[in-house]
Amino acid sequence: MAIRMGRWDCPVCGLKGNPGPETHCAGCGAPRSKEVEFYLPDDAEEVTQADKLRQAKAGADWHCDYCGADNKATEEFCKSCGNQRTDQDVARQEKVIYYQSSSSTVSSVPEESQRANPADNKARDRRKYWLVVSAFAIVVATGLWVMLRPQKFEVQVVEHQWERTVDIEENRLFTEESWELPVNANLIAQWQAVHHYDQVIVGYQTKTRTVRVQTGTKRVKCGKKNLGNGYFEDLYCDQPVYENRTETYQEPIYRQVPVYKTRYKYQIYRWTVDHTAKASGNDKKPYFPQETLPGSNWRQGKRTEVYRLVLKDKKGKEYHQEVSFQFWQSKSVGDWLPAKRNALGNFYGLVEK
Repeated sequence: MAIRMGRWDCPVCGLKGNPGPETHCAGCGAPRSKEVEFYLPDDAEEVTQADKLRQAKAGADWHCDYCGADNKATEEFCKSCGNQRTDQDVARQEKVIYYQSSSSTVSSVPEESQRANPADNKARDRRKYWLVVSAFAIVVATGLWVMLRPQKFEVQVVEHQWERTVDIEENRLFTEESWELPVNANLIAQWQAVHHYDQVIVGYQTKTRTVRVQTGTKRVKCGKKNLGNGYFEDLYCDQPVYENRTETYQEPIYRQVPVYKTRYKYQIYRWTVDHTAKASGNDKKPYFPQETLPGSNWRQGKRTEVYRLVLKDKKGKEYHQEVSFQFWQSKSVGDWLPAKRNALGNFYGLVEK
């Protein structure tokens, strides 16, 4: 695998393009600090000298814990301050960087920037944008929570309201059709009709199609490895090679086959709601409406009950609250009850105990 020499920029004097392996700036002599990042120019040539190859493979440089300067992996003493290397002097980390175009052929590894570039600035701007949007959303959500959260207050019962209903049903004769004959139905007619269609294979036809087939692999440059000492190593990956081929296949031919079933026409009596009787009032004596039924083919059906309290707060604003019968019956006009509303005045209801 090819080795190439990286570069670094001096943060002290601003000199750009110092040779990666150099631990001191060629312009001002300042030591290369651990904050300095290596980058690989697009036109960096392959390193072929044996001594530089040995240097590249010697291992990552290390940071002096005392003065912060970088030193070669083979050096036992810091070239800037003279301190001997100890366990506190941490080596630079090697970093694997995959090219975006190779992301489909290698495992996913985060790409780390080695030098400021427009793509990095755009990514940074996007992060800042989303941070601002997130902060704004949090502020808005907090404001809405403050405005909408329930707050306790008191209301007074000023009136009781009630409403009761009874469905009045008639047993009526209906003429219907169905695939099944109900119990107690009076059959009028029956016949065979198409219930549904089944798909049945009646043959096959030969067709051709183009398929993409992998025929092998090829080695491609897919990234680089920052060796942590000013050198970079080219990385190669196996990329699949495909070709288009024509193949024949058998496609089934289907026919829609009707499936018959007996259809019934019949008459049947069904209880049907004719109308709903209603009774209501604003006292505490509810009753169900009574209605004289026309004959034996009529009956009372479903019953409903609604109980409501009319309430007012201390400023005279009126509210209506549906409650259970027991709660409604237990309260009297003039009683003060706990309730909830938000800062906007939206009523959340009584606090039933």
